[in-house]
Amino acid sequence: MSSDDLARRVSVGRPKIVHELLEAAEKPRIGGSGLLTESLALPANGIAILTEMLANPNRTLPIIVCAEPNGNHDGAWLRTAGSIAARAEGVAVVITLDQSAVRALRNEFGSLAIWDGGVRVYAPGVVTAESEGWRHRYYLRSRLEESPRTTIDRIVYSVTQLSTRRRVPGAFRVFGEQNGLPADALDGMIPAKDLVDAREHWEFELEVARDEQSALERELAGANGHLGRLKQALIADGLAHLLWGTQHEETASIPDEVQYTSEAVMAAQIYLSEWLAIPDSAIRELDDIDTAPEAYNWGNKTWRGLRALAAYAEDRAGGWGRGGFWDWCASGPLLGWPATSKKLSMSESETVQNSDRLSRTRVFEVDPDVDPSGEITMLAHLKISEGGGNLAPRVYFYDDTNGPTKKVHVGLVGPHYLVPNKSTN
Repeated sequence: MSSDDLARRVSVGRPKIVHELLEAAEKPRIGGSGLLTESLALPANGIAILTEMLANPNRTLPIIVCAEPNGNHDGAWLRTAGSIAARAEGVAVVITLDQSAVRALRNEFGSLAIWDGGVRVYAPGVVTAESEGWRHRYYLRSRLEESPRTTIDRIVYSVTQLSTRRRVPGAFRVFGEQNGLPADALDGMIPAKDLVDAREHWEFELEVARDEQSALERELAGANGHLGRLKQALIADGLAHLLWGTQHEETASIPDEVQYTSEAVMAAQIYLSEWLAIPDSAIRELDDIDTAPEAYNWGNKTWRGLRALAAYAEDRAGGWGRGGFWDWCASGPLLGWPATSKKLSMSESETVQNSDRLSRTRVFEVDPDVDPSGEITMLAHLKISEGGGNLAPRVYFYDDTNGPTKKVHVGLVGPHYLVPNKSTN
């Protein structure tokens, strides 16, 4: 659903026809994943089934595991699991574990398991006891009890946004081969003004996409050139093993990609904390961003931007001192961010700075070593998407690489509407 009302929230769930179709099928599947029409209860002696499902390299669906709370309880956890299963039917598998099964899974998976009424969403891909926990979101029992509806919404959002990026199965191509409506079938059915407005919007989006594609092609060409020269230098020095040994991402290494913006921030807090400070208060209203059609694109752009800020801080500590973040990006570093007005702003307009109402939205939490008040005005920001409207992510930051912390401090990762300017009012 798209809406001009940014405050409006809707609950996502499967259409009734999905349930009917799955009920009609004998053994419905998507890729290497079987589909269930309700939650599946596994006892302790059935944990091997779950671990086998998680280790399946052909699994394409998330697996949501719900744990029974410790001690006495009223059974609300099963109602929660049922609600999640009903709403996520067709795009995720929901499994419930009683207390003995929870202990059995803990024996197998250790800290990557679940406990005491919690819920974990295991993302698609191979999952073993050695996998990284941050990729598989965990929801505490306390959160489910304090905000059940909001938390269930968040769980369902997290799996449905993955489904929006799944390719349409080839079997459905038959519908495109049928005789459809004639080209002028909509003539007279839609007001001319609406068609003109829609066309102008599409043309604007197309222009933005073309500009971005051109910029990415230039960056890719530069990166390939750099890597080519690096390859020649390594081979010439007899270090070819370093070139091929670092080709693929290792389990404990910084990930090459993420699934959405929330994951980008979590990865930055884990892997980039030596050079980048991101307090939890900086992570704001990412639900709609994580569930937008552009979720994967925005998430990886955010990840790239956060890595650029961390790489800049590291280079500054290593002796680079020919300017600020913009100058560093313009110098063409391997992990740099585009130094263009469409992607990076080191300040705000005078209108924003002179307006108390607007400038207050740029005051964010910061390490007390930077400012004793624990807050500071941040004007520099990354523009994750120029054509994404008020929902497009923004990353506001403060450069303290020449100060006491030697870090870049991130004050906000959130939608543009949280930091309005004259054009967005």
